Amino acid sequence: MVLPVDVVVMAAGKGTRMKSAKPKVLHRLGGRALAQHVIDTAAGLSARSVVVITGHGAEQVEAGLHAPAGAATQLKYVRQEPQLGTGHAVQQAVPVLPDDGVTLVLSGDVPLTRPETLQALL
Repeated sequence: MVLPVDVVVMAAGKGTRMKSAKPKVLHRLGGRALAQHVIDTAAGLSARSVVVITGHGAEQVEAGLHAPAGAATQLKYVRQEPQLGTGHAVQQAVPVLPDDGVTLVLSGDVPLTRPETLQALL
């Protein structure tokens, strides 16, 4: 039996090491935001939903990301306010996640994880 897959993308951090006012996950690589690469990879896994956790620069991040064209993957946003760490961030996504599948938690600033790697993990 194959369980449905949902993906949580961590995109709430400040990215202070970037030395930029722009949220870290919106910095571009290959013409796309870092987090957009992660969302597109999730869609390539046929994830039924992607939940992006925002915090720092939430409005910018939410406006700068989108569901891949033609994908059946539903894109949702939840906010982590206040920001109390990674575990707390994941807790913010729990109310919008179905309880009948598998959830992958991915970092929005790690754009080069290959779909084959995630498929092997699943």
